[in-house]
Amino acid sequence: METSSESPILTDLETDDASKLTISLQVPSELTSRRLRRHRVISIQLFQEPGTRPLRAAKQSERADFCNDEGELDFTMPLRQNKMIVAIPYSAMPQFNYGDLITARISLEDTVTGEVLSYETMSFMANREGTLEFFSHQHMHDYLKTESSDETQLTKAAYWINQNPENSKVLSMGIALLQKLAEKGHLEAVKKLQDVYSDQRYIVADKNEAAKWQNCLDNKAARNLGKELQSEKRSEVPSKITDESSLKKCEEIAANGSAEARYMLYVYSCTSEGASYHGADVFSYLKSAAEDGLEAAVRALAEAYEKKMIFISGEQAVEYSLILKKAAEKKLPLAEYLLFQISYNGTSLSQPVRGDKKEAYAWLLASAEHGGAEAAYDLWHYFEHGNEFLMEQESALKWLIYAADHGFAKAKTRLGDLYIDGKFLKKDDQKGLAYLGQAAEQMDWDAQIKQFESYYEGRYKDILFEKNRAKAFELLKSFAASGNPRACDLIMNQYEHGNEMMMEHREALRYLVSAAESGDAPTMYRFANVLLDGIYVSADLDKAKHLIEAAAAQGYPEAQFALYYYYLSGYKTLKNERINKERAYQWLVKAARTLPSAQYEVWSLSKKDATIDWSITGKDAIDYLFRSAAQKYSPALYKVGMAFGTGTDIEKNPERGLKLIEEAASLHHPEAIYELSQIRFSGTFGGQEVTKDEEDGLHLLFLAAELHYPRACQQVGEWYAKGLLPDESEIWVSRIVTVAIEAGLKVNEQLSPQLKQEAASSSSDQN
Repeated sequence: METSSESPILTDLETDDASKLTISLQVPSELTSRRLRRHRVISIQLFQEPGTRPLRAAKQSERADFCNDEGELDFTMPLRQNKMIVAIPYSAMPQFNYGDLITARISLEDTVTGEVLSYETMSFMANREGTLEFFSHQHMHDYLKTESSDETQLTKAAYWINQNPENSKVLSMGIALLQKLAEKGHLEAVKKLQDVYSDQRYIVADKNEAAKWQNCLDNKAARNLGKELQSEKRSEVPSKITDESSLKKCEEIAANGSAEARYMLYVYSCTSEGASYHGADVFSYLKSAAEDGLEAAVRALAEAYEKKMIFISGEQAVEYSLILKKAAEKKLPLAEYLLFQISYNGTSLSQPVRGDKKEAYAWLLASAEHGGAEAAYDLWHYFEHGNEFLMEQESALKWLIYAADHGFAKAKTRLGDLYIDGKFLKKDDQKGLAYLGQAAEQMDWDAQIKQFESYYEGRYKDILFEKNRAKAFELLKSFAASGNPRACDLIMNQYEHGNEMMMEHREALRYLVSAAESGDAPTMYRFANVLLDGIYVSADLDKAKHLIEAAAAQGYPEAQFALYYYYLSGYKTLKNERINKERAYQWLVKAARTLPSAQYEVWSLSKKDATIDWSITGKDAIDYLFRSAAQKYSPALYKVGMAFGTGTDIEKNPERGLKLIEEAASLHHPEAIYELSQIRFSGTFGGQEVTKDEEDGLHLLFLAAELHYPRACQQVGEWYAKGLLPDESEIWVSRIVTVAIEAGLKVNEQLSPQLKQEAASSSSDQN
């Protein structure tokens, strides 16, 4: 497996043949060695903008080589050389109209690991002849001036502006177009102008202009509402059903098609007064209101299923997805976000459905574009944690700022840290602290803990604070009392590590229990371990198992990993007399989605037992090992380092392998420390000469021995017997040799009988 390369794929558009979209590619030579090419493919996907919607192939097209199973222009081709030509016939594509915007995403992928090694995007625009040419701002402006549809002009102008928040020329041209549309009475154009002038990511942001357009927006909205009320003479939905009269009125309005009224009837049925109202029929009101795009109804429908208020079947899961798609047609961000989760996870209401990461990304982006702050934040989150959706940094940062400026607390916390770190943004401590303060006020758990740490340590990162631990503990208690489970967990940490807060065990435990009872997965798992250990309370194995299962069901990886051990052989004092390896491996694979120790365990099991009945191939197992190493899990770092040294399963790279072994050693991994000592002694690794340093080698050998690594202990004993360690204490060596004997390693016959006897005696005494 290779890591992602920072070297880009070089692309260009060839114009020799008007019947084809011809793209020339040049792949970095370090990614195209003869040995690697057989495991490498070029993947090409075409999307239509705005919305990054997969471009569908022409109907009745015979060019199946360019389509996936869904009929989308999405295909792969083997990597044959570092310079290639890709020619897509226009007959395989839909007919383009002047001004159509198309994006091509071209990536180099490893078929063994599924990893994207390098990628590039190309932006095109359809000309008057219906063929694609490179996108240019001038062509875009010329096209928009001639576009006859105001709605299309508005949508594409807004997209153009969104993509270029720091391009003054584009903003000037785009704003001029929006102003003309606003003068025609288009409310959406007014909204966009207000958004551009109020959003700090646009370089033209201006509070006075934003206020002017907000005033215009308010006036237009009021006039439109007045016209609507006069023309339709619609009846007002009661704010609450309190009696027979308001119930009847709500029913009449619902019968005339009001989504609000249908939702209100459902809400009424959930109260004690309306518990007997229409039984099962009322749920159809909720589904109907959700289909019409009423956000409150979509949210209530999701919550109803989540709470298992009704029986969930496979058919209902399908129906739920269809309801969300109808709501999404009305550009409802919540519906689009829920569809993203379904496509990404491959489950709908716990029922398996077809997962599709590209479709998931399209839903996530649509949700963000239609105002979904959580979706906007997720776009940043995925960029920062592996960039699974291959976003550009500028675009991802734009969405993080958007989410923060639209009130999403997690986004404010992350943005605050970026400003303080000076990462991706110019360092600005004042802005950073302001964002963190706002997030803490909005009850963001992480931001609140950062406030506590600032007063506790007297600093936050490189910003100095007044060190005031009394105030820090006061804040921590208030955060815990307001329902922050991280604060409750931290109070328990404080008790177990020094007890600076001067609590006795019952008081500290009450905080942990409170957080666990609120349904917080990490604290449920921690409290379960307290119940298993039986230290602060009497052991309760049944309750502990229930808490671990509840935390695992929420996706908490440590709890899932604990269930793996439970079904395999038992977890701590929670014994399992009926081993269930199939269930154990199911929990292991779930935990291995994110937990590095579980990822390493998957690889380790695959090496120990090739007969395990699961879907993990040898190539998959290697991928798990690399994912574990990427999270700095020291055993995985060591194994990957050794693999690079030997060339086992991956291309040999001793230089990189040595760096990984050194990194594992710095994380106190005993075997890595021992192996590094041998490398320092020999001055070679992977057949290559490296730095030789016998003094450092001896230091590392002793360190590995004192960390009780058996082979290091054995070597210390042998060297002492040979007289190579004359300055070392025989008592110390005896203790070291004991570890080797307990591990079943043979003691060299050259050791003195007294030393061997003392070591063996010490070992038997401990047993």
